[in-house]
Amino acid sequence: MKARRWPGLALIVCLTAARATCAAEGPQTPPFCAEWIRQSKDAYERVTLFSDGTLVWKRRSGEGAEDLKRKTMAPEELKFYCDYFSREEFWKLQDDFRTRLNAEFVHESQITITRRDGEHKSVRFDELSTLSLDALALKAALEGLRTLFVRTIAPASKFSPENLSPGTALTRLDGATFRVHMIDKARGVVELEGVSEPFSFFEKIDELRFLFEAPATSAETRPTPPC
Repeated sequence: MKARRWPGLALIVCLTAARATCAAEGPQTPPFCAEWIRQSKDAYERVTLFSDGTLVWKRRSGEGAEDLKRKTMAPEELKFYCDYFSREEFWKLQDDFRTRLNAEFVHESQITITRRDGEHKSVRFDELSTLSLDALALKAALEGLRTLFVRTIAPASKFSPENLSPGTALTRLDGATFRVHMIDKARGVVELEGVSEPFSFFEKIDELRFLFEAPATSAETRPTPPC
């Protein structure tokens, strides 16, 4: 009697082996930590922080002209931002803030963030959207990444407790201004309150330099004596 051939059996064995290999290797690291795509009918912009530390900013105008910039983040900068985008408050955001008003002329955005276990989360909004405080903070972080092509992250010494006395103004990298309400050196946190918005929140002192412009020191703000 001739032996039967089972072509399907070989396929099942291969698939099982592939699944076993993937399970042994564990979840694959996502290719990027965060990406912001902003586009209108005529223009397109993308900011991507890749998991290997490469930061890319790509723009295309309505006339078709393209501009591509690329830089490498320092390891501590990459770690901060990838950890920052993994924060639970961002993963609890609603998925869609879009107004869908005058969509033909309004820029629409989609921010996608990832975690090391392969999870991803996307948030969509447009220029007319009313964003929550956490959504504004997420957007501000991406805007801050974009500004790294024209500036550098301030040294930690600029955000020493001596430079963060109550009343000190801090400008977030999206342009929003806050004032120091209270500083807790023991816990290493500072409470900030909005200048134009009636809300406050806490940030770690050692993380401020990644999210805010350096505050002006007393020497920088002291008026020049008359001649």
